[in-house]
Amino acid sequence: MITTPETETQEAEDAAAFRELLLKSAVHPRDRAAVRALLDEEQIFAHEAVRKTLLWETTQGVEFAWERVTSCLYTMGLDDSERAFFSLVMSLACPHQTSLTKVMDLDERRTAILLRAMIELSGCDTLAVGTRT
Repeated sequence: MITTPETETQEAEDAAAFRELLLKSAVHPRDRAAVRALLDEEQIFAHEAVRKTLLWETTQGVEFAWERVTSCLYTMGLDDSERAFFSLVMSLACPHQTSLTKVMDLDERRTAILLRAMIELSGCDTLAVGTRT
């Protein structure tokens, strides 16, 4: 497929609309923290299979359920690091058992995103995630 400025603009608009829809569908604190982490990460969210798995059209409108994502974790085309991050994020949102050793598969950026999501979920507003100097 040839990419033109028009198609790039349309894709950016579609992604922005999808982000908003996903944020609106995350009504519980656990869902909001997990969704925010996925959106902050951006690379996993760029996979079309991930977007299609997260939200889908039904006769009642758009639906979202972590359980659906859990069953598709190995079929979305994610690499080991992406799958480790996604799995840890799902553990924030729903009863999804994940070994914390998966954090060893994350790079610094994804680790910081995950830590921020955990802090958000804890409700603690005095902790910060950053780099040491």
